Formats: sequence, structure tokens, C-alpha cells
Amino acid sequence: MYGDNVSNPIIKKMLIISLSTVLAASTITGCGKTATDTSTETSKEETKGETTENSSEKSTEPKNFEELISNLHPGQSYAYAPISDGEDALLVTSYIFDNGDGVLGTYEATIFVENNGSLEKITTVQSGGTAYPIAVTEDNNLILSMRNSTIKGHVDKATGKFITIEESAVDYMASEDGVYHNYKDDTTEIVEDSSLFDELSDEYQSANVLGFTKAGITDDGIPQLAGAVYAAYKGDDLYNISSFYIFDSDTTGSTQTPDGLSGLPFTYEVNGTDITFSFASADDVSESTFSWDEAAFPILKFAEKDETISLSCLGNASPETFEAQKYYDNDNNLLMQVTKFDEKSLTGDIYREERIRATDVENAKIGDNIFSVNGTQFTAVSFEDVNKEIEYATDEEFKADVLTPSRYSKFLVKGGDDDFYYALEKQDYEELYTVVPMMSEGTVRKLIEKNVTFAIKDNCEITLQKFVKGGPDSGDTLTEEFLLGREFKGDNYPDSMQDVDEYYMTNGMLVWLGAVDGELYNFVQVYVP
Repeated sequence: MYGDNVSNPIIKKMLIISLSTVLAASTITGCGKTATDTSTETSKEETKGETTENSSEKSTEPKNFEELISNLHPGQSYAYAPISDGEDALLVTSYIFDNGDGVLGTYEATIFVENNGSLEKITTVQSGGTAYPIAVTEDNNLILSMRNSTIKGHVDKATGKFITIEESAVDYMASEDGVYHNYKDDTTEIVEDSSLFDELSDEYQSANVLGFTKAGITDDGIPQLAGAVYAAYKGDDLYNISSFYIFDSDTTGSTQTPDGLSGLPFTYEVNGTDITFSFASADDVSESTFSWDEAAFPILKFAEKDETISLSCLGNASPETFEAQKYYDNDNNLLMQVTKFDEKSLTGDIYREERIRATDVENAKIGDNIFSVNGTQFTAVSFEDVNKEIEYATDEEFKADVLTPSRYSKFLVKGGDDDFYYALEKQDYEELYTVVPMMSEGTVRKLIEKNVTFAIKDNCEITLQKFVKGGPDSGDTLTEEFLLGREFKGDNYPDSMQDVDEYYMTNGMLVWLGAVDGELYNFVQVYVP
């Protein structure tokens, strides 16, 4: 048997945060909570007192900035900014870098404010990577540059929301010279004039980069690990998570593999910067040294194994509830089959493409089992054995029909949830093979979670598929339409059954997602015929 076409290929759009820039300094995991809320809008009561940096050892939630800072973990940093109607808000991040002038900047941070004796989490804001650190203007607004957009805003104390006061985003799909989506004075307009875009770009250049202070380490130099969840990266590979470290208490914890299917319990003992781990049993002792000398991430060095691990603290993640497969922040392999939506949210089932590491594929032999990064088992099968079922006249003809320049030529794979045969495909620069239907284009994807809701940020960058009637040869022409979250009409788009010049396929959408802290900052519709 061979698999049907699961989804047509698309040119995957870059998320608002350019991965090439972000990954050069850090990783694609972010500071945010898993989005399993089924409401269309997160309640303020649910987020009040909640921190991106929960500690399972604390009996009460932080009530003010000082308590929150004392609860932070190594790898986290904080900064004050007068962006809450001129009063200080506290921004917390897990991603810092040296801005080149001694300032520790960031491109992603969660905003907190104090309100009537309690602490409120407002939102998580992002800029376009290390070249565009978050900054503060002279009139006490945050200003966020995203390369092709700039946003200026602040926290409104009365509503407890982050309010965008000005924004300009350029769309190069509509015109080579760019079309500008502007927002100012509570008014949205789409124009060809770049004046607002240029003004905001100039204001960003003159703004002050927000400087952060490291946290999570006592005055004695002891790391405060209890209650933290970390993504761990081995050696110089900051692109692929090797495991997650979950510190349940001051002495116990566990690991999880990225697919969430296995892990080990451990105990640990901290003695200054020396940390002794016992994985699985008390007899399995590993000595490590903790350091956070570099700007980006704390490091554990296991001298006996000659192994170095970089630790990226996952904000919002709690040891009690953390599930590796359902941690979605800044995940670049995240799709949703949308089941319902409106102007403010998308709800649907979450999938990831089945991908297998190139080293695992290229070291495998016929009959070997290999696993996708999602934990799905596949078996390497020869073209000749598959053709015994397909029954081409010759194996060469069969192979010629299956292979393309980007497909792996030594074997096919069988497995997944359906036990079909599949091909493997990757570009030369990629480190992962994608599992694809054998006889057609598309990809194979794995269901991760059903009925997940993400709120749509006002500045969420959206790409929809649109048909224009009366195209070449009197047919309908498929095009893409760029818009921002505040411009999204929800279920009010015309479809092919209506007498209109342009129509959409928003019902039953399949979309690539970019999410942080339960909110979408990007989604791109996949064309499915």
C-alpha cells in the first residue's frame, strides 16, 4: 500500500521572528505557555498572578515585582520599563544577548504590571531577532521592529492590555514596491505611501534599547533550579533540542525526550556551582559544573563525559503539567486543521510534519527501524520489495516514478499510523528528511492534540489563499492575501458559492502557525485542493 496525498506542499513562510537570526544566538523555543484553552479570549482572572516563571516550591504566587524576580531561574532576566501609563512594568525574558555596547538586550519578553496588590501578566512581545532588540521611546512606549514592520505601544492600566498606538507593516506580495498596512489613531488603512513606516523606523533607531539584568542565582552564586523547565542542547547544536530537564524540587527532577515518549527521573545536589546528578538510580552519578558567563544561556559541563549542555529556560512551563509534545511556543513545525474561528481566535487540531534526522536515515540499512522527531516508528524497505506489491514492469521504472532530485534514493519507509509506504525528501541544506507520499506531492503529519485554541494578536501576520475570478483562460486565479490580525474578518469572508469577484477557502483551513504564550503572531494558510 502507499499513502495518499496528505497535504499539498507550500513555500513555508518565515515567521515574524527570522529563524536564521534567532537561532544564531539562541533557539526556537520560547517563553510562553502551552495553549490548550478552549475559550476565544484568555480571561484576566486566569492570568492574574500567573508568571512565566512558576516555581513548584512556592506556596503562593508572587504579588509584586520583587517577589517575581526572586522566583526567577537561571537563564531568565528582567528589566523595568515605564510603559504602563508612565509607570514601571516588569519585562521578563529567557533570551538575552550582548547588544555590542554592554547592554543585555532581548527580542522576546513577557510584560507584568502591579495592580491593587497583585501581579498581572499582560502579554508576550517580540521583535525581529538580535538585530532588532526591544526598545523604549522617549514618550514611554515599547517599540518593536520586525524588519518589515514596526509597532509602538504601551500597557493601558485601566484595561490591563497592551495597546498598539501606531503600527506600519509592508506587504511585498501585493506590490514589488510594497503596500503598507497602517494603524494610527484607532484607524486602519492600506496605502502605498511609506511615510508612517519611515517615521516609525526612524523612531526605533533613536529609541533606547531595553537593558536586562540576569536573575535566578543567589548572592552566593547558587543557581535556583527548583520549579524550572529547560530545553537542553548538546554542544554547539542550538537548533535541535536533545532533551528537556524538569526540576520538580530542590533535589528531584526528570528528563523528557523531545517527542515526550520517554525520560528518566533524577536526583540532584547543588554545591555552589557544582551539581551532582543521579539519573534513574543512585549508582548512576554524573558530576557537572554550572556556569552562566556567556550572555545567552546557562551551561552544564559534564567533565567525565566531555559533554556541554546549554539550557534554555521555558517560561510559563510548570514541572507539574509540562508535556514536551504539547509545548508549542515558537515551534516551526506546527500546523492546525482549523475547526472553528472568528475575528479573535482559531480553534482546531494540532499536527506536526513527520521528519527524520538525516544522520538516522543515512546510517540505516534495509530492515532497520528509524524514528521521526515525533517518535513515530518507520521501517526502511527496499524499492524492490515495495514493487512486489505495486507491480511495475521493472524495478527501475518504479524507482524512476518515485524519485525526484530531492528524494532519498536508497530505500523507502513503511510505518506511521497507517502502515503505508512513503518516500523521504529534503533539500541539501536541511538536516531533516520529511516523510512524504510515495507517488505524489505533499507531506505526512502526526496528530498531536485536538481542540486547541489560540488567540490572534492584533499584529499577527496572516496569509490567506484567495481566488480571483476571470483570470487567464477565463479561469479562477489562486493568489495570496496578506493582512494583520486586526484586519482579519473571521468567518465573514465570501466563498465560491457567492456571486463575487474574489472568494476565499477559509472553511476547513489548514494553516502553519507561529505562537507564543497562547497567542498567534503568524499563520499561513496551506492550499489544499
